[in-house]
Amino acid sequence: MLYEDRYLARRVNVWRDIFPKGLEEKLSGCRVDDSICCDYGPGQLVPPAREANVLRLPFEDFQQRTISGRHVTTRLGRFYPQGMLRDILGVFPSTTTPFRIVEMDDHGFVADCNHPLARFPLTLEARVLRLEDKSGETDGRLSHWVEEFCNWGPGMQAHLPDTATDFVDKEFFDRIDTAADASFYADPRIIGHVDSQASANLQAIYSRSLQPGMRVLDLMSSVESHLPLEMDIVVTGLGLNGVEMSKNPRLSRYVVHDLNTDATTLLQPSGYEAVVCSLSFEYLTHPVAVLNNVHDLLVPGGVLLVGLSNRWFPTKVISGWVDLHEFERVGYVLDCMQRAGFTCKEAVSMRNDWRPPWDDHFVETRGVSDPVYVVRAEKAA
Repeated sequence: MLYEDRYLARRVNVWRDIFPKGLEEKLSGCRVDDSICCDYGPGQLVPPAREANVLRLPFEDFQQRTISGRHVTTRLGRFYPQGMLRDILGVFPSTTTPFRIVEMDDHGFVADCNHPLARFPLTLEARVLRLEDKSGETDGRLSHWVEEFCNWGPGMQAHLPDTATDFVDKEFFDRIDTAADASFYADPRIIGHVDSQASANLQAIYSRSLQPGMRVLDLMSSVESHLPLEMDIVVTGLGLNGVEMSKNPRLSRYVVHDLNTDATTLLQPSGYEAVVCSLSFEYLTHPVAVLNNVHDLLVPGGVLLVGLSNRWFPTKVISGWVDLHEFERVGYVLDCMQRAGFTCKEAVSMRNDWRPPWDDHFVETRGVSDPVYVVRAEKAA
């Protein structure tokens, strides 16, 4: 399983910033479009794993909280802010550094407070996108680039060795709006659900797994498929609003169907080389059943691509999705894919990209594009 995270480093200052070992030297003399690569063993790029950071605690040392109206409970494999742990030296209620529950029994749990990447070998590749002369001072500000792109998420999508994460509780699939989805989606929304740069990033990642001539199913489709317009593929859309899909230039045909009412797609089995589900997985109330049907639709060796971001309709998203960290959501999708019989191959993320300056949300987002996450799995050949 390969995990790839792309992070746009803005305003890199080679004179002031802090770089990981070996990177600054390799960057010296690089021109635009040059790339360099550094390999690191476990614990060389981020702090190494230490047994002292693995704590066995009673359940009363887990401080209960409520998030989005849901009571947070200890669950095997899940990550939580360290501020939820009681009486830990150097940890305060506001500490958001993550820890993971790696064991549980009747008496308590084991909290691994090591960095989520501490036990993984890592490869760091840097590509120069633009060079500029320094126009002025930045009042002593510097960037610690390992912290910028390694902290607060990467590594949290990986499963524990030989242990499934306990994602789902009895309220996981609850939603604020319990009415049929057909009613909510009856009025067409002719808008994109991420900014145009995020859509282009989804297209770029999807394109790595698509070939000309492929038959593609766009699952939970809408007005955009986030698929490359220039690629010669035949795309069928399945969604809840026919008007939206009729405006989608990428679709050759479309079917109106509610997967939360009937997890089967009503399409002919074994007809598609690829299935894509963009920015909608968080609405599924029976995701494994849907993916079981998708498995049947794909030819042997066919690919499943699920794209995610951090925006959704709040009344229709499943409650458990909101509880999860963005990178943990990737782990949840991986878990659903594996339960449906898929072989998971890679997870790719793109973060901190530039949002187009003409975008309506440019100012409030400080020019940062919506993050995208793509999980790729395959049906056995």
